[in-house]
Amino acid sequence: MNKILLTPLFLLSMMSGFSQTKEPITVAFYNCENFFDTKNDPNKMDDEFLPESPMKWDDTRFMNKLNKVAQVLDSTVSGPGLPALVGLVEIENKEVLEELVSKSQFKEKSYGVLSTDSPDERSIDCGLLYDKTVFTLVDFKELNATNPSLGDYKTRNVLFATLKATNGDVFYVFVNHWPSRRSGETESEPRRIFAAEQVRNKINEIQKKDAKAKIIVMGDFNDHPTDKSILNTLKASDKPKEKGDLYNAYQTLDAAKQGTHYYDKEWRVLDQIIVSQGFINAKKGYRFDPKNAHILKKDFVLFKNNKTGEEKPNRTYSGEKYFNGYSDHLSIYITLN
Repeated sequence: MNKILLTPLFLLSMMSGFSQTKEPITVAFYNCENFFDTKNDPNKMDDEFLPESPMKWDDTRFMNKLNKVAQVLDSTVSGPGLPALVGLVEIENKEVLEELVSKSQFKEKSYGVLSTDSPDERSIDCGLLYDKTVFTLVDFKELNATNPSLGDYKTRNVLFATLKATNGDVFYVFVNHWPSRRSGETESEPRRIFAAEQVRNKINEIQKKDAKAKIIVMGDFNDHPTDKSILNTLKASDKPKEKGDLYNAYQTLDAAKQGTHYYDKEWRVLDQIIVSQGFINAKKGYRFDPKNAHILKKDFVLFKNNKTGEEKPNRTYSGEKYFNGYSDHLSIYITLN
């Protein structure tokens, strides 16, 4: 019988090959609806969410909220484990995310925590959790999304992080919560277009240096995939035309009458995870298949009217009435292979 001699160099080559094999990872996003702590911050407009307020936002309700956010995120993976990247909005500060990591199943791994410090008039911000066994933080910045020429209002900054994966991929990640439609869709649209311009300008800078850059733009955009801010300004669609255009699988889901938010008896997509074509056409590293874009629409996050059959998100509050629910938005997630 012939013996095969495995030289140290060959063994090293085999081990190197095995070390490059990576499991799929999940990228999740969640507007968790007013995730405030119970402490009075004199620099924030948090009076509504305090123990002595009409909301009666005490430690018990805070922990209920924390556990529900964790339950939702735990459900945004098709297999065992937790998402490797999580974008969160409507958080009060970095501390609530640190409590989420330390007091839920997220403590089983080591997660980095990032949060913006915005001038938002509602005192809410954007956050990002990243699995330190998968990613190393390279850089973190905030993009100003408030245009003072568009009226007396202030909104959330965009969270922008550069992360390097263990396989060598560099991810450019934007977490967004664009201005609401509260003053009217048409009246408020210029504010969202301005926010989209700030993100698109940064993407143009990145793609000028690396046309195949791997970019993730996620958030509650307060616009649908076919609105101007996303389709024309951000240049994101499910049929990208130019090389630098972004791919939005959630346009397909929106067209299929799926949704992340329920308003005026209609489900529509406001929350989206958008990627650069560097993920679609990748020949190495992490790759995105458009079929792997999902909305978490399980029974536990829904409220069902037994008389009419109507379903809507099972939220924490409606006005000052406490329902001990989850959020007025559904979470979303994609899988990268």
